[in-house]
Amino acid sequence: MILIQGRGISGGEAQGRLHCFHRVGAAAAKKPGADPAHEKARLAEAQEKAKEQLRVLTERCRREAGGEAALVFATHAMLVEDEDYIRRIQALLDQERCCAEYAVLQVGRQCAAVFETVDDDYMRERGADVLDVTWRLLRNLAGAGAGTAITRGPFILAADDLNPSEFIELDREQVLAIVTRRDSQNSHAAILAKLLGIPVVCGLGDELHAEYHGRTAQVDGNAGTLVIY
Repeated sequence: MILIQGRGISGGEAQGRLHCFHRVGAAAAKKPGADPAHEKARLAEAQEKAKEQLRVLTERCRREAGGEAALVFATHAMLVEDEDYIRRIQALLDQERCCAEYAVLQVGRQCAAVFETVDDDYMRERGADVLDVTWRLLRNLAGAGAGTAITRGPFILAADDLNPSEFIELDREQVLAIVTRRDSQNSHAAILAKLLGIPVVCGLGDELHAEYHGRTAQVDGNAGTLVIY
């Protein structure tokens, strides 16, 4: 038996098979020599898909967790259309004649880094919102869909972290609890989990190993512990 101490975010207990989550994403190599006009058209198409996806997620979240929680995705929708954010991506396309995937990833990381330097836990977590939107655009550019390929449960979901889109797109009837390596007390995903009554323990760090995938585990969201059997 292996006991790992973390931070309990959402109370409750659960026991089941541990499933280690890996993001399904898009390649973002620079690929120089691209036509800026073509890449801007691809970016615009990815934006339109993102806006519709976020509209659906906002409504789903409003039904399942209430209006306050739905503001998460309304905020994401505003970012997708933010003029400065898009203008910076387009400028990079013009300057470096790179593919849209590369420009989206670079600008997304730069914007997120600004939040991460702020001396405020809540504001630092907002950098995760920027990366959530960035990841959505990358998946749309690649035609990769939701990107949450997970086998059927029920299971305890383990991840480095979990962004709001990934959480709300889960089949939560199959998710018994969530555990993460990163300490994400203020993350939207943790807040959503608490609203929906799913036990969550974060801040498990490097003691949460991928090799535990498939093993029986027990989560105590009140004590902030994960036990591997």
